[in-house]
Amino acid sequence: MKYYKDFEKTFIGDSDVAALVLVGYSEKGLKAEILHFGEDGAYSAYITENAQIVEHYSLVSKFKRWLKVYDDAGLTLRIEADEIEIYRAGAFGCIINKTESSGKLV
Repeated sequence: MKYYKDFEKTFIGDSDVAALVLVGYSEKGLKAEILHFGEDGAYSAYITENAQIVEHYSLVSKFKRWLKVYDDAGLTLRIEADEIEIYRAGAFGCIINKTESSGKLV
């Protein structure tokens, strides 16, 4: 299993309100929620696949099949995989972990 820092960081959006919007599918159907950050700014995430996540990151959301990320201006990222987990730590730390080898970053 790879460590999350073995993966590259990807830009996921900018915000003047310290938050991005996540929209995707879950076990209960369509789901939308806010991904909060500690400060306004530009955000990046490690986009990982079956990675080892360290304890100081907390799981904040789970999606199935697809996820779209929106910032203050619009759609910034789309991910497809069997399962997608979002982890956060500190003011800017973010990991998006895919749990399918054929999942793709679009």
